[in-house]
Formats: sequence, structure tokens, C-alpha cells
Amino acid sequence: MDYSKILTKYYLNNSWRCGKSYQTLKWLDETRPKPTEEHLESLWEDLLLDEMRQNRDRLLRESDFCALPDFPQRNKWILYRQALRDFPSIWLPDRPFPTPPE
Repeated sequence: MDYSKILTKYYLNNSWRCGKSYQTLKWLDETRPKPTEEHLESLWEDLLLDEMRQNRDRLLRESDFCALPDFPQRNKWILYRQALRDFPSIWLPDRPFPTPPE
């Protein structure tokens, strides 16, 4: 888990100084308590899911032209694009994206 990545996305930069572990994370915001390790783990999962969706959306945009009616092997590309749309429902952090047709 990358604490600096989580904190950069979800917290103001002046509210923390990051170490390599939760124990070395220095919390500087006196108006709010330091988030729990469990909460940061939950945010990490959200962040990974968000990054996966951004990559999936990019792959869909890059293959938009492949769904045009006169594109060669259009049916294979339509199946690939559907697999991309379905991917979030089966996604795990170590699961690769569907492979595009050749």
C-alpha cells in the first residue's frame, strides 16, 4: 500500500508527512484525528478501483473506431469492448485487462 498516494488524493498535502508505514506516518492536521489504518486501507482499495476504471475507460476510447460498421473484424472488437465494460465486476488488483483482438 502506498500511503503517500492515498494521502495525496484524499487529504490536503499540508496535513501529513508520510513514512513507509502507518506507524511512521506523521499527522500534522490538528483539526482532525489521524485516519485509522483500516480507513486508509479502504481508501487504497477505492484508489485502485478508480485507477482501473480510468485505464479501462482509456482502452474503450482508444478502440472506439473499431466498433464502426465497416471496421474489419468488428465483431471481435465488439466482444473485446464488452469484456472491458464487464471487467469491473470481475476485477481483482492482479487481474490483467482483456486482450484486444489482433
